[in-house]
Amino acid sequence: MIVLCVTGSVAASEAIKLAREFRRNDVEVQCFMSDAACELINPNSMEFATGREVITKLTGKIEHVKFSQEDLILVAPATANTISKFAYKIADNPISTLLITAYGHDTPIIFVPSMHDSMYNAIKGNIDKIKEEGSATFIKPRMDEGKAKFPSKEDIVLESLRTINLNKD
Repeated sequence: MIVLCVTGSVAASEAIKLAREFRRNDVEVQCFMSDAACELINPNSMEFATGREVITKLTGKIEHVKFSQEDLILVAPATANTISKFAYKIADNPISTLLITAYGHDTPIIFVPSMHDSMYNAIKGNIDKIKEEGSATFIKPRMDEGKAKFPSKEDIVLESLRTINLNKD
């Protein structure tokens, strides 16, 4: 199973299509959404796309622990805020708490940065920090119109499946 973390980038709308593409490839998807993502797309859309209830807050069910040892944690889109919190292991919302818990379990994590290029350039040090410690990988965004845009859903699915298969072998 892939845990898809959707954060507050305009590219959040692409996450619906991405979840459907995973389902077409017989991959189960559990979605976590940030508050900012919920302002951009309705969690009901992600529930439809994944066939599962969306997690938007942590409860006594300890969702961050329950889903921290799945095949892959995919943060798509990944905002500057979420990447930077992970770089410094700040856990103050369901997604950042899940990421840190998954890091503690050596669960593979992939980030798909999606933001304005000035923000992307500003957090390159945080991206490098994460890469150097080997705690996550990144799918390079498509640079266009002064923005680090969401890459094709096919590229994301391919890289995600490759990561899952490498870890199973």
